Amino acid sequence: MNSFKYHMPTRIVYGSASFKSVEKYLENRKILIVTSQGTLNRGVLESVISGENHIQNIIANIPSHPDLEDLKLSYELIEHNKIDLILAVGGGSVLDAAKFFSVYQVGKGVETVENILKGKSKDNYQRIPILSVPTTAGTGSEITPWATIWERQSKQKYSLHLPDLFSETAIYDPELTLSVPKQLTIQTGLDTLSHALESIWNKNASQITVDYAVKSIQLIIEFLPKLINDLNNIEYRDNIMKACMYAGLAFSNTQTAIAHAMSYYITMHKGIDHGIACSFTLPMIVDEAIGQYEFVDTALKGAFGELSSRPLRHFMNNLEVSTEFEDYDISKWDLEQILNSLKNNQRSGNSLIDIKLLPE
Repeated sequence: MNSFKYHMPTRIVYGSASFKSVEKYLENRKILIVTSQGTLNRGVLESVISGENHIQNIIANIPSHPDLEDLKLSYELIEHNKIDLILAVGGGSVLDAAKFFSVYQVGKGVETVENILKGKSKDNYQRIPILSVPTTAGTGSEITPWATIWERQSKQKYSLHLPDLFSETAIYDPELTLSVPKQLTIQTGLDTLSHALESIWNKNASQITVDYAVKSIQLIIEFLPKLINDLNNIEYRDNIMKACMYAGLAFSNTQTAIAHAMSYYITMHKGIDHGIACSFTLPMIVDEAIGQYEFVDTALKGAFGELSSRPLRHFMNNLEVSTEFEDYDISKWDLEQILNSLKNNQRSGNSLIDIKLLPE
């Protein structure tokens, strides 16, 4: 880690009530709003919609883990040549959908972004800038250059990854997360934890990313157990959102690794929520990681206070999240399929750590 590069082009605006300043960053541009029906119903966007803004369209039907076919239908409703900015307000699925909508080619339809998504071509595309406002503290999509898109019929997970897919601006307002229910708070918090840890045992790690990751883990370990018992506590919400931001600053430059690589099969075939699927294996990976790389050991000790998976297992137990495969109906046959799914998987290839899922 003696030589490295770090890139973060996104303007970050952080603080309680910071969303009230959003008008300043819209700059009288022609806007497409991308959000969920729940966020729209909560009135979060009321001031933007009722203000003197040049809103061209609103797409408010983005569900959790949107399917590619649904996104394609919404994409065809967008007149890209009439949009100067996408304002994306919602959870990670909304922010990922906004990235999908932002990519286009004049005179062509959704096949441009679909071809990029499926690795066929990355030539001659254009992109609409995005202003991202997360309403959950988990995915980090607001400061990363990729989006996860699911195709359920074929049980495929795609990553839309372009070097200029970073948001123009990310506004972090912890007050927007106050309505997030307990289970989603746990799931998104664990997604953050996975992003942070996976950026440590990572071939792309640097001192900058490791420092951000350790800060994130420390905040998650301390404040997530407190938050789930006091969901309206803005101090706890603030610290969890900071943890999400720090994790995003870390894995935006490393990508994720083996826990996420395994999670895609688990989510698609077992229906386990992404935040749980990518985190319940973390203690096992920590055990495998200890003693292999000095910088990883130093980071883990800084994050947990000791060089052991014990604090992490205690933390997961307090959240009532099992770390055992059998509790997720994952059989020996499933483990074999998971191992097969790791072959030629970029996320798995990022990992410095190999794990043994099956006895030799």
